[in-house]
Amino acid sequence: MRVVITHTDFRIYWPARLNALTAYLNNKRIEFEIVEIAGAGSPYAFSGSLASYPANWHCLFPNKRMEDISPFDANIALRRKLNELQPDIIFAGAIAFPSGATAIRYAIEHKKKVIIFDDARLEDVPRSWLVDFIKKKIYSCVNAILCPSEAWYPTFKYFGFKRSQIFYGLNVVDNSFWNEQNFIGPNNSASGYILTVGRQIPKKNFLLLLNAYQNYTSKSVTPKELVLVGNGPEHELLVDFVEKNRLNTVKFLPFKSQDELKNLFQKAYYFVLPSRHGETWGLVVNEAMATGLPVVVSNQVGCASTLVKEGVNGYTFSPNNVNELADLLVKMDTLGAIKRREMGEKSKEIINEWGLDRFCQGAYDAIQFVSGSTAKNPGMVTRLILKIWKGRYRPV
Repeated sequence: MRVVITHTDFRIYWPARLNALTAYLNNKRIEFEIVEIAGAGSPYAFSGSLASYPANWHCLFPNKRMEDISPFDANIALRRKLNELQPDIIFAGAIAFPSGATAIRYAIEHKKKVIIFDDARLEDVPRSWLVDFIKKKIYSCVNAILCPSEAWYPTFKYFGFKRSQIFYGLNVVDNSFWNEQNFIGPNNSASGYILTVGRQIPKKNFLLLLNAYQNYTSKSVTPKELVLVGNGPEHELLVDFVEKNRLNTVKFLPFKSQDELKNLFQKAYYFVLPSRHGETWGLVVNEAMATGLPVVVSNQVGCASTLVKEGVNGYTFSPNNVNELADLLVKMDTLGAIKRREMGEKSKEIINEWGLDRFCQGAYDAIQFVSGSTAKNPGMVTRLILKIWKGRYRPV
């Protein structure tokens, strides 16, 4: 059996997943090929490209950004590569993108099986009834879905999937990397700082965090330093707020390599992610937990209901309530060192179940399921939609 996985690009979190899955499937005597469309750009461009590609990794446009490749060109190149590789099963990214749209159309035309991986929830991307109608028609051609966790079941049930078609384990990181200690000294020391990481864009909600932090500093005799790692369109707005309000204990750092970021995690007091809907999972929470940090996470972040256990390894809050977050920042100050360490250890225990093995098992279970199913044979309306829809890429 040959399986091909394809997406717009496979950056930052994906190489570790795909290396692990390659070994896992090879051990099961399943051939596995990786096809990414673009080799440059993406929201994770700061992570860089692979120094060299493994033998089973194919990049169709190694020097182009996805936004510079038309859906038509992406479709032609991906179809050509699929014809060359002749997969029995295609694993593809979301149907909104050229990779997913092309994979489904190819599967229908060649009577192959297709699995889609996606982490968007209904509440993350508001749509019209017409768009939902079209998505349901396209999803009717899909044999199985791989998504993050049980919390995604209502979303994919809405789009017509049976429970037997839904598999979990998509959003994981390499926990062993984040567990590895670079920093000699007590984790969660009283001298640490509050840490947040991410692209400085509206959905990340960093302005609310700064407002809450300002509130917190007015109530604390010795407020912790707040460190924001990242960059983006809102960076100047955030800097301006800090300067106008004389928040001298706020520090901005640019995006860091994963080694540098791990060191920052290990010296932090705890981690905060204030995002609104649209933060489909929040893998930086996985990283913080694997490093052993308590986490304070917006209840609209996708991973919150799965990974954050209230009062055990952290707390959740409304991303629209400045006072609620400010009160949590004050509360975290009152925790003793022993309690903070206990919460950090609980983070490690919880995230230990969300490593590369979970991704490999979920992907393999989906492959096994669809290998025993029949290829889809959609009606004329659905075939027409598939012919027209070639996906599109909109950078965040």
